[in-house]
Amino acid sequence: MKTLLRSLGPAAAILALAAAPLSAQFTHYVALGDSLTAGVEGGCLVQRNQLASFPAVLANALNQTDFQQPLVQELGLTNPLVGAPCLGAVLSGSSITVGPISQMGGPLNALLARPYDNLGIPGANVGDLVTLTHGNPNGGSTAVRFSALVLRNVPGSPFDGMNAVTEANLLGPDLITLWAGSNDILSAATAGLFLPGVTATPPDVFEDNYAAVLENIAVPGRTIVAGNVPDVTAIPFTTTVPARITIPGGSVPVLGPGNDAYPCEPVAPDHGCPVPDGTLVTLPASALLAQGIGVPVALGGTGQPLPDGQFIPPATVVPGVLLYPDEVAGIEEYIADYNAIIAAQIAGVGGAVVDINAIFDDISAHGFHLGGINLSTAFLSGGIFSADGVHPSSIGYTIIANAFIQTMNVELGLEIPTPDFSHVLFTPNVPPSGAGVRGGGEWHYTLGMWRELLERTGAARGFSIEMPSASAPRPGRGGPRRVVRD
Repeated sequence: MKTLLRSLGPAAAILALAAAPLSAQFTHYVALGDSLTAGVEGGCLVQRNQLASFPAVLANALNQTDFQQPLVQELGLTNPLVGAPCLGAVLSGSSITVGPISQMGGPLNALLARPYDNLGIPGANVGDLVTLTHGNPNGGSTAVRFSALVLRNVPGSPFDGMNAVTEANLLGPDLITLWAGSNDILSAATAGLFLPGVTATPPDVFEDNYAAVLENIAVPGRTIVAGNVPDVTAIPFTTTVPARITIPGGSVPVLGPGNDAYPCEPVAPDHGCPVPDGTLVTLPASALLAQGIGVPVALGGTGQPLPDGQFIPPATVVPGVLLYPDEVAGIEEYIADYNAIIAAQIAGVGGAVVDINAIFDDISAHGFHLGGINLSTAFLSGGIFSADGVHPSSIGYTIIANAFIQTMNVELGLEIPTPDFSHVLFTPNVPPSGAGVRGGGEWHYTLGMWRELLERTGAARGFSIEMPSASAPRPGRGGPRRVVRD
């Protein structure tokens, strides 16, 4: 498709992208997954984002006229906030920053008498699709809270005790898309801590969980199309903030505390050590770097190290903003294992796999070109990712929907039309009301916003979150890292 679009002029390409849908290929389509299926943008789930979710775009291309989602009202900002904030790009003079622009309200169609067609549960890992049978709007994890919204499996509801695959089967779909697995590894990136069993699901557990999902949804006469797991070390959350500080004539690394693979012996007056090549610095570090944390004293900084993630038994995650090279390698290895499992198991049930990992790897390297419009994965300015640096934008979700469509057309011999890129390209996805509220840091990405993001991406699953100090290192962080583990 990209080759075709590159060969067209802008006007012809846009006309091709807006082609009218053909007749329906399926009678009923249901989507299973996590926040990437639900349509989260800017760290929140609200109606304008849900209507741009990849399942909604795909359903439209399939002429599914009654595709139901657990729509959420969007409210203007209040002080204090009464709902989770939605992050967005905020114009400030000639610069673009990030800040809350609206907030989540209540559900708009909670009384629908049947399950929703979009059963994407923010915060859910693969196992949750079969084990999460009781939601709670005040629950301790993101998945439990959003299960109350998406599955409505709460006391007194006719769906109480049901999980996602049970509700999907109640609808009797002949097409299911399954895009799950990102939350099984995403917490390692957002918490700056790769720790199997805590922030990353071991591949053998992932394999069992994925098999349990397929065992429940793979039935004769049903088509299953699955997306694989994208590289969470290549999203704006982990690639935007450089690991080196530019100085006249060159650059110097930011300071970190070191870890077991890269021990740190600070040289006074600094209290941290230069991070090694290949280290990733995550987006929340911007707020700390703006305060001189992670910056050598010789450059006017505090000399204190940027925090690295820790796990303190029995149940405390202390998030960091660094991924050392050994952690990056561990994350990438797990993702490769997950995707091999997905490919094998989906092939075993006669389904098709959308290689989203390869698609976004190509986009990261070369961009995405639509009729003379160049898109990239650059934070805020690239157009493909939303303001949280983790979830796609409406444009990004349309690209994903198109990837599902093209895979289905090739692998299943279908003729599903290309989605309407012209609308999403030229219609900004902005809230109906709200005002920008900015915090600190180059991108105004505050520690409070960091906490909100961690909670909504599943890093807090079953664990408390202890936020690092923005003004001083944690005790014992001046030398080699000592992490107490089970």
